[in-house]
Amino acid sequence: MKWTGGLLLLYVGGFLLYGTLTDWTPDPIIPLEALEARPQEDAKSVISDSSLTLVTWNIGYAGLGETAYFFYDRGDFFWTDMGGVRTPENEVEAALNGAEVAVSALAADFYLLQEVDSFSRRSHYVMQIDSLRDRQPRFQAHFTKNYKNNRVPIPIFQPWDHYGYVRSGLLSMSRFKADSAVRLALPGELSWPTRLFQLDRCVLRQSYPTSWGDTLVVYNVHLSAYDDGSKKAIEMTWLRQQLIADVEAGYKVVVGGDWNQVPPGFDYARFSPLLADQFYQLEVKHDFMPPGWKWIYDPGEPTNRKAQTPYSEKESPKTLIDFFLVGPGLSIDKVQTINQQFQFSDHQPVRLQVTFQ
Repeated sequence: MKWTGGLLLLYVGGFLLYGTLTDWTPDPIIPLEALEARPQEDAKSVISDSSLTLVTWNIGYAGLGETAYFFYDRGDFFWTDMGGVRTPENEVEAALNGAEVAVSALAADFYLLQEVDSFSRRSHYVMQIDSLRDRQPRFQAHFTKNYKNNRVPIPIFQPWDHYGYVRSGLLSMSRFKADSAVRLALPGELSWPTRLFQLDRCVLRQSYPTSWGDTLVVYNVHLSAYDDGSKKAIEMTWLRQQLIADVEAGYKVVVGGDWNQVPPGFDYARFSPLLADQFYQLEVKHDFMPPGWKWIYDPGEPTNRKAQTPYSEKESPKTLIDFFLVGPGLSIDKVQTINQQFQFSDHQPVRLQVTFQ
C-alpha cells in the first residue's frame, strides 16, 4: 500500500508540476493580425451597408454533435467510459462538415465562432480554422486562442486516454476589413491547480469604419463555465466597463457569443421544465446595462443542450445561453436561432440583423 500511495502521489505531483511549468499566461492585451489572406479574399475597406447580419455559434470543436456526450459534464473527473474522452473521428468529421455547410448557408456579414480548434487531440488534430475559412474565402478572418495546454490530464486515472493537447479559441470572419483587432483577456482567475488546465478566457474585439463616419465595434465573447458564478461576475463587470467606454467614445457596438448564462428575465428551464432539477443557469441582471442597450435573442428556440448524454429531444436539458447585446444607435430587424436539433454541436447558431439608425 505504501508503494501504491507513493506512486499515486508521484503521478499526481508530476502532472501538477508539469502543468505549472508549462502554464500559458497570455498578456492582457494582444494586438491581432488578420489571418493570411486567401487568393479570393476581397473584404471591403469600409462598411457601406446600413443593414448588417451577424451569426454567433459555439461549434463545440466539432466534438459534441448529436451522438456525442462530454464526460466532464457527467462529473467523470477521475474515470470515464473506455473511449469516451474523445468523439470518434468519423463523427467529428461529420460535425465539422455540418458546421462548414452552415457557415456557407447562413449568409452573414460577420461570423463570431467559439470553440474552434486549431490543433487538438480532442478533434483529431484537424485545422478547423482552415476548413471553416474555406467556406467564406472572401472574408477577412482573425483568430485568438483561449485554450492552450500541452496536456489536460483528465480523467485523472486514465493517463492513456487523457483529454490531452489542446489549441482552441475564437474565430471571427467578416466581409469587411477591420481597422483594429485585439485579444482582451477577461479578468479573474480560478484557483490553483484548476486554472492550469482550464481556458484562459478572453474576448476578440474588432472595429470597422463606415462610409458615413461611424465606427462599428464587434465583440466575440465566450464567458466562463464550470464556475460558481463569481468569476463570471468579474468578467461581466469588466465587459460592461469596456462596452460603456466604447459607446462614450462614439462607437456603435454589437456583442455576440456564448455567455454561459441566460439573458435578463429568461427562465433557464423554459425548454425543459420537467428537467429543471438536473441543471441550472445563472441569469444576467435586469439592470446590468444602462438604458439604450438591448439583449437580443430568439425566445422560441434553445441554443444549448447539456451534454451528459447523446442528444435526446425529451431527455436532454436545453436552455438559451447564446445571444447578442446591442448598444445604442442600432435597431434590431430580426433575430433567429437556427434549429439544427443539435446535430453538429451542443450549441445552435443565432443570426441577427441590425440597422444603423
